Amino acid sequence: MKFIAILASAVALLAVTSQATAFNWTNCAPPTAQVPDATFKMDGEWACVGQKVCGTLTGTFAKPIIQNSKLVITVKYLGRVTNIFQRDFCTVLAEKGYNCPIPAGPKTIHACVDYNGEVVNVYGDTTVQVNNGDNGIIFCQTSRVMNQNCTANPNP
Repeated sequence: MKFIAILASAVALLAVTSQATAFNWTNCAPPTAQVPDATFKMDGEWACVGQKVCGTLTGTFAKPIIQNSKLVITVKYLGRVTNIFQRDFCTVLAEKGYNCPIPAGPKTIHACVDYNGEVVNVYGDTTVQVNNGDNGIIFCQTSRVMNQNCTANPNP
């Protein structure tokens, strides 16, 4: 009986710890990133599987965003890759009215992608990275994100 109580306490602590670290996006780009001061914020409180997930990137772009830029979103659960999403970044930006090339300088860019995750109702270690058309890393941000079935729990 004592073992069950200890196990329940550990699970509760893990849940609280996971919630406390969610949405603290941190930089995972090398110092040579083209947006060295990048900040990223995802809309909503979790990623709705099967729906659009949107976010805002703010920073000073050292170079223009050019054709053949790639957006890669990788989600891991328990160390296993459960989803890799790859799209042409200029195509993603065009859906929000931005046209490549996008000039260098201070920018705030809001964009959305359709999200089709494999694992739901758990936190996934999520990495969002964009490589420019010259293969340089524009930015990289990582966080723990709840992957949610939003038909049961709408995203606020």
